[in-house]
Amino acid sequence: MEKKERFLQIRVDNPNGIRIVSEARAPFKAYIIPRNCLSEASGLKGNKLGIYFLFDEKRTKVYVGQTGNGIGRLQTHDRQEIFRWSVAIMFIFTERDSWLPIINDLETYAIVCLKRICEQNTDYYKLQNKQKLNEDEKKLTRFSQAKDTFEEMVFWLAVFDYNIEPSNTCSDKVDSSFIPVEATRGGIKANGLFNTNDGSVIVKAGSEVRLDNPANGRSIEKLRQEYKDKGKIKKVKGKYFLQEDVPFEKLSPAAEFVIGGSCNGKTEWKSDGKTLKERFEL
Repeated sequence: MEKKERFLQIRVDNPNGIRIVSEARAPFKAYIIPRNCLSEASGLKGNKLGIYFLFDEKRTKVYVGQTGNGIGRLQTHDRQEIFRWSVAIMFIFTERDSWLPIINDLETYAIVCLKRICEQNTDYYKLQNKQKLNEDEKKLTRFSQAKDTFEEMVFWLAVFDYNIEPSNTCSDKVDSSFIPVEATRGGIKANGLFNTNDGSVIVKAGSEVRLDNPANGRSIEKLRQEYKDKGKIKKVKGKYFLQEDVPFEKLSPAAEFVIGGSCNGKTEWKSDGKTLKERFEL
């Protein structure tokens, strides 16, 4: 794997303030700008064309847009806010002329992709955009380039701990050996993908986790608490939700991760209304 060097710049020695990440071969610089540091951002110089994402403090809402005016666009949002946003993450292109013909398609692709993600993970983010929601991204003139660039932006959002693509919803690649499964004991709704070849399971982001019911297995409970401490399990309206996919080699540990207590994964995970034990005679 090719090694990539990335450089982090911290403005005014504030680790929780404005941060800028650059990579030699990346087409953009990534900026994370807390709203309460917006006045400090006015001193940022350079190109101004890019794509930006706005997040609220609880990370339950997201808005995506394009800018030809860099920080000036955020200042407009500060005066005429669409919702009460807390953090902006901007991707400013290093070569304006090369990306100017692509920017509209990139914004459209990002909006449509985020709409799909939010619809399939209703307890995750709520998209605040009102336009371009019904576009067909595959009909975009610059579809391939928009898709590749958006995926790179998604990576950087995750680096900044804003993971907006938990289920790879925009990917067309589906492995036929995986089947959707769910666990619902205790009133939760946890979703996963069961691998019929090797018996492993992936617990999907957006799944509810019963943190109030400790897992009997020490290692599983430790993993749950680590995910909570790192913000990978977040509390939303009194419930806890997983923020990223988690793979398990066996069904039972995966069930204990979301349900707690002691679980038989063959009977906890269900597909088409039947337990996996019933459906596959496990």
